[in-house]
Amino acid sequence: MKKFLTSVLAIHNVNGQLGKWPGPVIEAESFEEAQAWCLKNTQYLFVEQEIISVDTNDSTSSLN
Repeated sequence: MKKFLTSVLAIHNVNGQLGKWPGPVIEAESFEEAQAWCLKNTQYLFVEQEIISVDTNDSTSSLN
């Protein structure tokens, strides 16, 4: 399954300005499924983007 980063928009309780905070990472088959989960289960979270992992320890790559 793919992983998706969620966020929430809310008014900051100290300065009164609108802010964006990270929400939980959720697993779903697609962006649309992840957004549907947010709407069904929270109604305040939205999907930011899919999380893509990059393997930085690839022994086959070389800069030489």
